[in-house]
Amino acid sequence: MDRRVFPNSPISQSQRGFTITELLIVLTLMGILSAISMPTLKGFAATRQLKSSAYTVRSLLTFARDMAITDRAAYLVVFDLDNDRCWLASSETFNPSSPLASALTAQNSTAVNASTTNTNVNPLATANSAQQDGARARAGGILGVPYAMEKNVVLAAMVTNQNGRTVQADSGTGYIYFSPTATSEEALIYLQNSRNQIMSVAVEAASGRVTVRQLAAEEIETLGL
Repeated sequence: MDRRVFPNSPISQSQRGFTITELLIVLTLMGILSAISMPTLKGFAATRQLKSSAYTVRSLLTFARDMAITDRAAYLVVFDLDNDRCWLASSETFNPSSPLASALTAQNSTAVNASTTNTNVNPLATANSAQQDGARARAGGILGVPYAMEKNVVLAAMVTNQNGRTVQADSGTGYIYFSPTATSEEALIYLQNSRNQIMSVAVEAASGRVTVRQLAAEEIETLGL
């Protein structure tokens, strides 16, 4: 019996592979689809980086507010607009005339320990001191440690209301103060990515509450950022 496979037989059709032309067509289609989807993927990544930076700033501001209440001492968040970073600072070591000095050099405040020879030590005061030491230890781990914005995200501008005077800056340094009673100062921080998307981080003066939102195109045009 002749077992040769003829060109038009079912066996030859099932074993037939792709031609170079067909492979080129598939690769071309894949390239076109990749080119179409690439801007969307880049836009998604840029938005994610912007949101991540905004929520990092919010977390640091909220932490400063909470530590000011717990530690019964003022805390600040310093913003370096030129290098797109921010960090926590203590009022005990912060010098308003040289804000940059609080980065990496801020030291944790030290509580005054009760003397072991004092027989009139108040147990409640001692307990409160221990609780405050614990709070200081939690804050001490991040005092002066700069947090950089995500890639392609910048601190575009900062608006504060100090002593009834509104101050807007897009360079240099600025800071937001939180008091032991949770009050702060009215402030806005604008973060911008490479696609000109902007998110604002707002601080409410009366409560120190921090909110984040993404600005609409009309608002961005009005701001002129």
